[in-house]
Amino acid sequence: MVKEKSTDDLIKELLEKRNHENKNQIEKFINPDYSDFRNPFDFENMETIVNKIIFARENKEKIFIYGDYDVDGITGTAFLTKFFNEIGIIADCYIPSRSETDYGVSKKSIDYFHKRQGKLVITVDTGYNTIEDVRYAKSLGMEVIVTDHHKTVKEKFDDEILYLNPKLSKTYKFQYLSGAGVAFKLAQGICMSLGLDMDIIYKYLDIVMIGTIADVVPMIDENRLIIKKGLKIIKNTKVKGLSYLLNYLRLNKKTLTTTDVSYYISPLINSLGRVGISRMGADFFLEEDDFDLYNIIEEMKEQNKQRRALEKHIFDDAMRKIKNLKIPLDKLAVIFLSSPKWHPGVIGVVSSRLAIKFNIPVVLVAIEGDYGKASCRSVGDISIFNLLSDVKNLLERYGGHDLAAGFVIHKENISKVKEYFIKAIPKMKIEYNKNKKDYEKNFDFELSIEDLGDKTFEFMEKMGPFGSNNPHPLFFDRNLKLDDIKKFGVDFRHFNGIIYKDNVNYNAVGFELAEEIGSDYMNKTYNIVYYPEKIILNDEEVTQIILKSIKENK
Repeated sequence: MVKEKSTDDLIKELLEKRNHENKNQIEKFINPDYSDFRNPFDFENMETIVNKIIFARENKEKIFIYGDYDVDGITGTAFLTKFFNEIGIIADCYIPSRSETDYGVSKKSIDYFHKRQGKLVITVDTGYNTIEDVRYAKSLGMEVIVTDHHKTVKEKFDDEILYLNPKLSKTYKFQYLSGAGVAFKLAQGICMSLGLDMDIIYKYLDIVMIGTIADVVPMIDENRLIIKKGLKIIKNTKVKGLSYLLNYLRLNKKTLTTTDVSYYISPLINSLGRVGISRMGADFFLEEDDFDLYNIIEEMKEQNKQRRALEKHIFDDAMRKIKNLKIPLDKLAVIFLSSPKWHPGVIGVVSSRLAIKFNIPVVLVAIEGDYGKASCRSVGDISIFNLLSDVKNLLERYGGHDLAAGFVIHKENISKVKEYFIKAIPKMKIEYNKNKKDYEKNFDFELSIEDLGDKTFEFMEKMGPFGSNNPHPLFFDRNLKLDDIKKFGVDFRHFNGIIYKDNVNYNAVGFELAEEIGSDYMNKTYNIVYYPEKIILNDEEVTQIILKSIKENK
């Protein structure tokens, strides 16, 4: 039983279940330290890149940092710009809007940088449009450095490029850094070469943490360290805009979690990149003027309202299209839809919602002119990136991860890609369903809600932060009762209410579990798989139960 074991014993037991067998691995997991950061010079090109940046610093040459327009790109760009300016490097940033058709550095952006005396261009979370664009930059006496992290097969022209990409590296042993994480490694390399105090970059680790969480990378190794430390640093953030935003959102700094970052902070930053002015997202982290920051936050709020309205329109339209497919929902293996009426900056959010709702891969394509921009989300072990790799000859370009990706396609090829997905995914889904976790049978410990206490939360805090590759520990309890149940959400598929046993009761939330609760629930008892969390309710810290499974006792 959990209550009879020490916190460290519980952690060791759980980590051993999760294949952390090495004692050193377990200790590093429990107590990650700055010294656990890997050597940035394990990247093949790090020394050459760092030397070029130091040369630019010594010769007062201007550097432009070109970032992607999502949260990962915005935060990585802002972090690097802030760091460069602080150590005497003349640096400015450029973040394209989603309406720009080019991916990464292009001839158009090179001309922009050249007119402004840029000598060095560093990408964050993105690459370049074509090799000709990079060669064009060189013809103007400019250099392009690409820092990226997307799953990529090395192309024949890549040897002409100075790359930092953990997925292309043969010597860097952690592949899963976010774009902001790769930018951080570059800053780390510069600090080491110049003999600077690492606190110069550690104090802004909360910026890198936001990008790392937003990109949904595995929460292990260096990502875990970035997030764990970043969540502590944000409590006393040195970033003025973040401090103002936390106050506006009324987030409790003491209990701030990855969920708070994902659901409250990231969407506001993302809204600027999706439907607003992308550059403003970077300015939010860089600006010190109170009036300008107030205007940026007001713009965030306004753009977020627009984003939500667009999202609702696309979601409703997609749901109508799904109903018109005339396929029983339990037979639907993939959702692949397109429309010229959809905003490309919002389809990713809707793809995520549909993937969660139907628990199947989703591809939404926003068509503009002769081309479509697509956003893809997947579930379980079905790699959307591998599926795109199978049809890359039909795509203009593509990129992403196993569970989230995107592509650009000529509209004539949309039906061919759709046909391939419809044929390939059912076979993959059969395999996934075989391996899918049944929460009712798969939990980590048995623990009555009556025994929840300080030790449980000490255990949860040490195990966190939670996310991909480090899920919440799950507990099992039996013979509980429900009261005051309210169903909510699209199709009322979620519920909240009170769960109790003898004299102990807690607020409880069950996402995607409302169908398990009948109208006569008060006359029944239930077995649950759950994890507890602390939340602030009416200015008071309370315990809430998050249900992963609930089954009626019959």
